[in-house]
Amino acid sequence: MVLSVGATAITSYWVVRSLIIDSLKANALLQVRNAGNEIDRQLATLLAQVEALASTDNVRNLNWSTSEPYLLRELNRLTDFQMFVMAKSDGSYYATNTGLSKANLSHHTHFKQALEGKTFVDDPVVFPSTGERFVNIVAPIWSIPGSDRTQLSSEDSSEVSPEDSSEISPEDTAQGTDSLTSELDQKSQPIGEFAGPVSVTELSNVVTKTRLGRESYAFALDSKGTPFVHPDHDLIKKSRSFLESTDPDLVKIAQAMVNRQQGVQQVQIGGESVYVAYSPLDKANWSLGLVIPRANLEGELRGLNLLASVVGAILVVTVIIALWQMQSLEQLRIRVAQEALLNRITARIRESIELETIWQTTVDEFAALLNLDRAIFCWYHRDRQELEVVCENRREDLPTHLGCISIASFGDLGDRLNRCESVRLDNVAKNRNLPADVKQAYIEMGIASYLAMPVLVQGNTPAYFICVYSKPRRWRDREIELLDSIADQLAIAIHQTRLHTQTQEHLQTVSEQAGHLAEATVRQQETLAYLSAIINNLADGLLVTDTRGKISHWNPALSAMFNLEDINLVNLDCKDIFSPKVAELVVTTKQYLTEVFTAEVELVGNRFGKAVATAILKQSTSNGLDKTCIGSVILIRDVTLEKEVDQVKTDFISTVSHELRTPLTSILGFAKIVSKKLEDTIFPKVQAEEAKTQRTIKQIGQNIDIMVSEGERLTKLINDVLDIAKMEAGRVDWNMQYFSVHELIERATSATFALIEQKGLELIVDVKEDLPQILGDRDRLLQVVINLISNALKFTDEGSVTCKATCIDNEITISVIDTGIGIPEVDQPKIFEKFKQVGNPLTDKPKGTGLGLSICQQIVKHHGGKIWVESELGQGSTFSFTLPISCSAVDEVKTIDISTPGKQLQSVASIESSPADLNKTILVVDDEAPLRELLRQQLTTEGYKVREAKDGRDAIAKVNQELPDLVILDVKMPEMSGFDVAAVLKNNPQSMSIPIIMLSVAEEHERGYRLGIDRYLNKPINTQELINEIRYLLSQGTATKKVIVVDREDGKNQS
Repeated sequence: MVLSVGATAITSYWVVRSLIIDSLKANALLQVRNAGNEIDRQLATLLAQVEALASTDNVRNLNWSTSEPYLLRELNRLTDFQMFVMAKSDGSYYATNTGLSKANLSHHTHFKQALEGKTFVDDPVVFPSTGERFVNIVAPIWSIPGSDRTQLSSEDSSEVSPEDSSEISPEDTAQGTDSLTSELDQKSQPIGEFAGPVSVTELSNVVTKTRLGRESYAFALDSKGTPFVHPDHDLIKKSRSFLESTDPDLVKIAQAMVNRQQGVQQVQIGGESVYVAYSPLDKANWSLGLVIPRANLEGELRGLNLLASVVGAILVVTVIIALWQMQSLEQLRIRVAQEALLNRITARIRESIELETIWQTTVDEFAALLNLDRAIFCWYHRDRQELEVVCENRREDLPTHLGCISIASFGDLGDRLNRCESVRLDNVAKNRNLPADVKQAYIEMGIASYLAMPVLVQGNTPAYFICVYSKPRRWRDREIELLDSIADQLAIAIHQTRLHTQTQEHLQTVSEQAGHLAEATVRQQETLAYLSAIINNLADGLLVTDTRGKISHWNPALSAMFNLEDINLVNLDCKDIFSPKVAELVVTTKQYLTEVFTAEVELVGNRFGKAVATAILKQSTSNGLDKTCIGSVILIRDVTLEKEVDQVKTDFISTVSHELRTPLTSILGFAKIVSKKLEDTIFPKVQAEEAKTQRTIKQIGQNIDIMVSEGERLTKLINDVLDIAKMEAGRVDWNMQYFSVHELIERATSATFALIEQKGLELIVDVKEDLPQILGDRDRLLQVVINLISNALKFTDEGSVTCKATCIDNEITISVIDTGIGIPEVDQPKIFEKFKQVGNPLTDKPKGTGLGLSICQQIVKHHGGKIWVESELGQGSTFSFTLPISCSAVDEVKTIDISTPGKQLQSVASIESSPADLNKTILVVDDEAPLRELLRQQLTTEGYKVREAKDGRDAIAKVNQELPDLVILDVKMPEMSGFDVAAVLKNNPQSMSIPIIMLSVAEEHERGYRLGIDRYLNKPINTQELINEIRYLLSQGTATKKVIVVDREDGKNQS
């Protein structure tokens, strides 16, 4: 008996061992198949997307100007693809990343297969530029039925986007894309190839994560047996087929995989005994393999081996264990049967799009597998709380449930179905959570145990797969998992069928639109011809680019301007053809879509053009309100003549200003001398007892004051004209430095305080504390504030003038507020225009050139700010401007003692002529005799000896004869300029220590500083300032620097 049991146990051991190994092999093969199914689903989606794109007229017309923008939009939507390639029948091709390629595809196998009408997945290849592997998804391009044209114009083809192609299910190629291809085959011929390369990364991830125990790994071979997914990256880099390996077992496995066989073999690889499970893919001529160490696979036999080791001692236990193993085997058999059922359902879904057949077959097979009393597939209608049973499998003695079933009496079942939850009841009668009436409702339906699994399809009414037993039963986890997997497959089938239906409807729509397209073609061609005639005959150059700066259109005028008549500019980058300013305009218009920008560009033949650019906006098709930038349009006009006229105007203004300011210097200087001599010498000696004599003396003084005042006003008017001319010509020297806003306001109010007191107005200064320093030209900004305060005083007879400064959002805002007459609203837009003044020109006397506010606007704009006016007639005006705060200025605000430079200036001003300074010789060099005479009288009055030189050569000669103690030197002189004279004197050891003061109208400040300037004064001469500087320099003994320059061109307020 024991021997019998022992023999039985041994026999059972080997039988069970064999079955377990077979089961484990089957499980390994199943792992490979599942990975292959997942990759097939991805490839099926990609194939459907490529074939859908290839079937649109935008591709089939083979017109790249139409296809490119369409494919670029699709490329942004279908992110799996690296690019799209469209090849013609001669092998020439275009790509979305490079445009027209110089290469030819006619000798490539995938191109030949595409022209044979095949849609397929090519073997992986390597991008030469990146080293990344990718796969070409290839589809043929079919000719358009009913037309002998192989191309359409860029404006003709309808924009039919296969927007639903991104939702195509993995199994949509069975009858979806195949039926599409067959329909095209009947009506069309292949005329090209359409391909979409995709990275193998996603596919590699599926293979990489496929494992079965420790140290197992998966790999993939292409049609030639070359690995493109493998844990050993060196094998992938070598790109060598396993068929060429020296390992015979590896060659054997590779040959079976290339022959599209499937199975599990035990082989030796790298000296290790392993099992290799392999299976081919459906959607590509590839094969997947799973390498499992023998120890992993046979590790499942440890329990059985332990059983065998003790079989002699415990025969009865051996028998019991054997029975348990048999039970496990039965469970494994059931599991294999369940997996087989799932595979059959998956295959059936891939082979058919008949939903009713899929549902019924699935219900029948699942009911047979689990011996169910009833299995149903139904739709759940939330609004009616009804289950609509569309197919079922039931025992013959049970009534049918086809049709609608109300679930209102089944408790919270409706709420759970609304949430798309799975529902499980093992024993209805003993379930404590069910009310009695609900239990009764289940019993009346013949339900003692049931399992309901949702079938989730986006955008569809929810469906349920329901399994029912008429007796209590405990549902196993594996059964629940199987039903969940089947529900997922049914969801795929429903989604696949819906996509197929949509594809058919889309094809019908495309066919209808093709008829309308032919009618619209003629009209569009006529319109294009009309527009082309207008563009080609424009005198201005026209340039149109896309958002990347690629040129799409241009006209003959543009070609002539840049000498490009023989160059095809389409798809060329504008920055490679034109100056950087044109490329900058394209970038700027994309950033500011609704604004117009201008720039000056150089044309051929030393000519100049003015470019005007703006963005090309397209209204959104979704709501019609949003606008998207699709490119830029630039008009270029030849403004060489206008620029020459403008230069003549600038030169004229500069020359006239220079010629006016030179005599003004003499007039103002002599007028001040006359006034001083009359007051100091003549008037005190005149007997002023008679009223007539007193009136005469008073009138003479007033007349001289008027001459000085009007001369200074004329100087200011000339300065305004010259300033605006220099700003327009871009020839202003900006002295940018950090300074305090408090100091700026204080200097401006001090400069205008006398005029404020004269008019009896109140000055209010409101400057916030702790304002940061700003970076700017202090003198220019001081000019702005003084100008605004002066304007306020002009039009304010009573009340107050307020100067206010605040900091808001990283900007300093300075405002000048008056209580004057105000500005009419109609005049406010033109207040900052040149030569414009508010008021009636026939009744109101002009008070200046009308350039002050225009100059202020130019200065503020240069500093990155803005200026504006707020006013109401009769209520006063508020002029405000903003200045941005430099980040470094905010971080590096320092407290300084502003009294220090003031004390230094006072020390210079307080220097009196010492006895040693008197009788010192000053050489005055100027080609204008009146100016020499003016300086001679002023300096003689101060006690200095004065020598004169009429030009530069005369000055050098007189310095060589007798060294003066100081030289006052004009800049602009004939033959030899003041700069040249200074350079000669500073390079002569005998004269290099002589202080020199230069008088200049030239805009060459930096040149003077490079020569070593100590001061730079301005004409008309500020007499007191000049005397103070002379005293200071003479008190030093020798020059502290090389040169001191006086510039008459930037003259400001004079005393």
